[in-house]
This record gives sequence, C-alpha cells and structure tokens, in this order.
Amino acid sequence: MRCQPRQLNCRSLSGKNLSYAGRIQLIKTVILGIQTYWTSNYILPIRVLEKIDMLCSAFLWGSKIHLVSWIEVCKDKKIGGLGLFSSKLWNYAAAIKMLWMIHSKKDLLWIKWVHGNYSKQQEIWQVQPRKSDSWMQRQILRVRDLVLRRFGNVYNLHRIIANCHNNGTMKISSVYNAISQSSATVPWAKTVWGGLHYPKHSMILWLATLSKLPTKDRLCRMCILENNQCVLCADSVSHQESRNHLFFECQFSSYVWNNLMAWLKYSWRSCCWNQVLRWYSNNLRGLGFRKKLKRMMLSGAVYWIWKERNQRIFQQKARSPDQLIKEIKISLLSKVLNEDVPEYLKEEIAKL
Repeated sequence: MRCQPRQLNCRSLSGKNLSYAGRIQLIKTVILGIQTYWTSNYILPIRVLEKIDMLCSAFLWGSKIHLVSWIEVCKDKKIGGLGLFSSKLWNYAAAIKMLWMIHSKKDLLWIKWVHGNYSKQQEIWQVQPRKSDSWMQRQILRVRDLVLRRFGNVYNLHRIIANCHNNGTMKISSVYNAISQSSATVPWAKTVWGGLHYPKHSMILWLATLSKLPTKDRLCRMCILENNQCVLCADSVSHQESRNHLFFECQFSSYVWNNLMAWLKYSWRSCCWNQVLRWYSNNLRGLGFRKKLKRMMLSGAVYWIWKERNQRIFQQKARSPDQLIKEIKISLLSKVLNEDVPEYLKEEIAKL
C-alpha cells in the first residue's frame, strides 16, 4: 500500500492561532535561531537579509497592517522595542567580529591566508578593495567602511569593540547592541515587561503604550472604518473609541479599573491613561513582590479590556464589568499562587 503524502495545516503554519507573544517566541527560537547560525559564519547578500526581516515582520503581525515597524521592534526592550534583532544588523555585527579577528589574531591559519592574499602586510582598516577580490572580501570591506562612517574613525571603533569583550571573547550580541542602540531608555519599560506578567498581556500593554493598537480612531484615520463609536460604552452615551478613552476613561473600563485598584488596596486613584502610566513608571519601579503584582494587574486589565472589546466587535459576545473583573482576578491569582513566593504573602494573596 502506498502512503499518501500528509497535507500540511496551513493555518497552523501561518500562526493565525497564535498570540503575538507566541509568534515572538517562534521567531526567536526557530526562525532567527537558524538565521543566526548562517549569519554568524558567513556574510549574506543584503537582499537576502532584508527578505528575512520582511518575512519575520509579516509573520509577527499576521496581516497587511504592521502595527509597529520592524526597526522599532528590533530595539531593546529598555528603549521601547521587543528585543528581537534585525538580520541585517546581526550580519554586520558578525562581519565586525571577523574584521577584529583579522586585525588581532594574526596567528590563526585562515587569517594568515587572508593577510597573504589580500592585506599584503597592511592593516585591515587601510586595505582598499580590488576587482580581483572575492565576493566575501568585498563584503567585509564594505561593512568596514559602513561602521567607520558610523563611528567616525578607527580609534572610536576600537574603543567600542573593546567594550564588547568578555574574558577575552567577543560576543556578536554585544557588538550588535553597540551598533544598534542609540536611543534613550523609556521610563515605562519595567512597567510593561518587569515582574510576573503573562507574555501576551505584556505585548498588548506594549502596543497600547505606543498607541499602536488598532483602535477605531486609528482605523478611521487609515480610511478603513467610518464608525468609531466605543462598543464598551452604554448605548445612550457612546463616545469615540481611542486608546485614552478605552483605557480607562470609558464608563465600563473605569468601573473595572477602580474595582481592581480597590481590590489591591490602592490609596491612589486615577482613570486617565497618561496619569496611570506615569504613576506606574515613577512609583512602581522596584522589585518588591507587591509592586510586581500591581504591575501585573495593569497589564492584565489592559489585556482583558482589549479582549472584551474585540469579542463584542467580532463575536457579538458581551460580559458585564463584574464578570470581567472576576476573569482578571482569576488569571492573576492562578499565576501568582504558582510562583515561588513566601508563604506569608501567599496567605495574604489568598485572602484577596
């Protein structure tokens, strides 16, 4: 009997059933993991690297609308990104490591061959490309010229590379961070990522913080929608749906948020998005368990309110504010009570 070829499930391969956090994990562990091996050992054509970045971005967002540009996604979490890396910049970092090895480790056999055939007793920083050079040699010299323009001169480049050594070994990740990180850190990074957060909750909070969620006001500006009324508001008083209104000025979401703040015994109250984020960023930056729990509550509230909004629009399902509060409490407690925390804190949390 001949076996019939098994049909692949295209839906599962496309990632449509995965959350953004699940897609990020796949990109990190599988797609970029394979690509990292090749780019760490070879200089790849620029068009190949750009295609890899484009495919990763398309897989992450899973739609025609890329909510955040790949350049921003590839920034470190401390400066407002997701901590992924650009294939193009990673290949540049690998080329810089190769340049440094040619410059400093002249006793290796392959480096002796490079010096004998290309450098001709010159330092790699002064070598000029020739028509007879191999494609790989020309690419290495092209990256050299790019980074020299980036840092100004050879001295500055040497200083940057010296900071990328750890016990005599240069890490490509350190070089990558040195050539890619130029922005200032954002004050809300620990609010979004630090603590006990569910990854999918952090992802929605990150998008909300950047004002990149596809709220109705944004879709109207893109000429995708015409009606931008909030679906969480009571029918008699319907407001325009924006990020600030949805979290937490809407009557529905403000009721949810105020009850959650009372549940965790907040002495401070606000239902203004900007004030809430500013207060969290300035006053809840520590590593204490209670602060982590309060940061987790913010990410959970944003996630569940956004989910409730989507269910009402796409599935015509609606829950009351009290039902949503119960869902948020259960999700928080189920995570916290399974964490390694002191017993007295578990007892205190169990009373909530």
